[in-house]
Amino acid sequence: MRTGDYLKRRIKAGRACLAARGFARPKVRLGKFACDGAGFGPAHALVALMLLALPVPALGGAWTQEKGHGQVILQSSAAYSATEFGPSYDLYASRPYDKVEVTLVFEYGATDWLTLIAAPQFLYVSFGDPSPSSYTGPGYQDVGARMRLWRDESSVVSAQVVGRFPGTGNSQSAAAVGYEDPELDLRLLYGLSFTMFGKAAFLDVQLAQRMRFGPPPDELHLDVTLGWRVVERWQLLAQSFSVISEGAGTGPYFGDSYEYYKLQMGAAYDLSAAVTLQLSVVGTVFARNAPQENGVVLAAYYRF
Repeated sequence: MRTGDYLKRRIKAGRACLAARGFARPKVRLGKFACDGAGFGPAHALVALMLLALPVPALGGAWTQEKGHGQVILQSSAAYSATEFGPSYDLYASRPYDKVEVTLVFEYGATDWLTLIAAPQFLYVSFGDPSPSSYTGPGYQDVGARMRLWRDESSVVSAQVVGRFPGTGNSQSAAAVGYEDPELDLRLLYGLSFTMFGKAAFLDVQLAQRMRFGPPPDELHLDVTLGWRVVERWQLLAQSFSVISEGAGTGPYFGDSYEYYKLQMGAAYDLSAAVTLQLSVVGTVFARNAPQENGVVLAAYYRF
């Protein structure tokens, strides 16, 4: 296949090898740790806060899929934290946890301007001392759609609505806290294709209102992705994920507001015009009442 034909197919098929949309949901002051036989205390609240600053699936970028075409994304992320940013942005030790999240994202073009989305998720979370606990099972199950509002030759504006349904059921594990309440993600997306230093590049900017039903507070999200195709099959990805709670939540376990900012760096390699593999690393660079978390993201994209 000629380079020009390959690039045309690559752009038409998928545009952006967008990575995981970052780590989200830092919920604070949860206290269901009594289910594990331990009473609620400051240490438990800190652990709850850490649990809820975990990854969510990638749901593509601003571009919609062509009618009758789409993509499937298999994404796995692993994260670890043993420290936390306090209310004055100071960093201190906290209860450790490990987390693995596997998400299978389906996107299908119902029309050229409307893309349907489904994203089931599998979750493993393990907390360390004191009061160790773990959860293995379904995480959030996402269903929604992205609608293109405007486009020209190089840019696009879209709106996206995704309902997020908890899959933890009646789990009594402390590690399942944070996946128990439904959410609604309302998102405005902007995508731009351009040339940077003579190489193809794209910018994807997403502003979201995350409505959370239950004790946790609503959140404002800002996700930015810059992709740069350095050579024919290789693309570098730089991403930032910012989350700010809209005040504190309700009840005894969500009494603090929070904010956190993460950077994710990685690369994507096109095995073919239809298949892309991605590897990224991510970490919290600054936060308030949220964990300092580091992790790795692996993803495989198949376009059809």
